[in-house]
Amino acid sequence: MILVFGKTGQVAIELQSQKDVIAIGRDQADLSNSSTCAEAIRRCKPRAVINAAAYTAVDKAESEEHLANKINGDAPGAMASACADLDIPFVHISTDYVFDGSGTRPWSVTDIPNPKNAYGRSKLKGEQAIKASGCAHAILRTSWVV
Repeated sequence: MILVFGKTGQVAIELQSQKDVIAIGRDQADLSNSSTCAEAIRRCKPRAVINAAAYTAVDKAESEEHLANKINGDAPGAMASACADLDIPFVHISTDYVFDGSGTRPWSVTDIPNPKNAYGRSKLKGEQAIKASGCAHAILRTSWVV
């Protein structure tokens, strides 16, 4: 079974149409309390985890940066640590907001992030925590979900 965080979001809704996927929402793991995310993973013992959940109110993050950091930074870090403990892969949906928006070519995985707003900083914090966890992971940076 593959565990997906973000039950009601666009990506998670699409993933739920796949066999062997279980999605959980805020009622089962409060993203503002990262320990509940790790507990959900340990309880479910999935083959892999996909984090399709996030604090996505880009403008509102400027006045709620602490909450955005908890949801976009601390929660993915806790998920990744739990995945490392269980030796399972972790896929995280991130954003191109980790960059400053300058330039004329597509971003590369070797480009250095330089977020210009609270939302981008919070997403970068999550990416850094995932990398630090030591789990097998993939970070997908998208600019738009359609």
